[in-house]
Amino acid sequence: MKHRNLTRIFSILTALSIATVFGFQANSQTTTSFTFAESIEGRAPAPDNTTPAEYDGPQTVKGLMNAFDTAYNQRFSKVKVTATFGDGVVYRSELAISGEIDARHSRVEWLHMLLQRGITIEDFDDYRIYLSKRHTLAFLEDNPDLRKIGFLSMPLTDDQEAYKLAYINKLVKKKNQKEIREASKRVERIKEQIERSEKQLERAKKQSNPQRLKHVQVQLERAEKQLEDVRVQLKRIQEVLEHLKKPTPPQDLTPPEKPK
Repeated sequence: MKHRNLTRIFSILTALSIATVFGFQANSQTTTSFTFAESIEGRAPAPDNTTPAEYDGPQTVKGLMNAFDTAYNQRFSKVKVTATFGDGVVYRSELAISGEIDARHSRVEWLHMLLQRGITIEDFDDYRIYLSKRHTLAFLEDNPDLRKIGFLSMPLTDDQEAYKLAYINKLVKKKNQKEIREASKRVERIKEQIERSEKQLERAKKQSNPQRLKHVQVQLERAEKQLEDVRVQLKRIQEVLEHLKKPTPPQDLTPPEKPK
């Protein structure tokens, strides 16, 4: 809900923090001009024992919903989204998880769009976070003043479907950029490991120690294989990011398989 019209464009300098408060799990983003917060209200302290701590099943809508949806419904009731600007202007939204947000952005379609763009959901927390992002999109859709200033670095468009796709792609891009940073660090660590192994190999050759030589050769081969695997991962992520520059129209997506 808008308290009063926003009349100027705010400069954005982002710092991300995560906080947990009683009954809520909250993501808040504070800048020099505004504070943006998403909080999910909980019913229960944790998923039940039937919910897997980590998910190693198929990355499909059906598989993920069968694994996590019951716990999600039991644990959470609604999500609050708030943007508070420095001059006192406040925008807020509060939608129930069951009914309100599902009617606007169905879980099946939402998960399907994320999965088709390369998102991997590895545990219950991933599932919770990505479903809660529907509320942020609804918040932006309901506040045209924020859309007009490109709030949260979103594009300036009145096309609701294009706006939705841009938001989905933004989520995918953010995760891929994080994966690139992590993979790049792994590449550097493995390179250092290979360099150490090569030095050890040279010493073993000079010492004429066949047993040590074989051990170091195995280590070196393993490190080189790890390096190749990480480089393949980086290439895949880069390809996804390139693909996001040309978003796939929703009608071209393979219809999702609904859970039973």
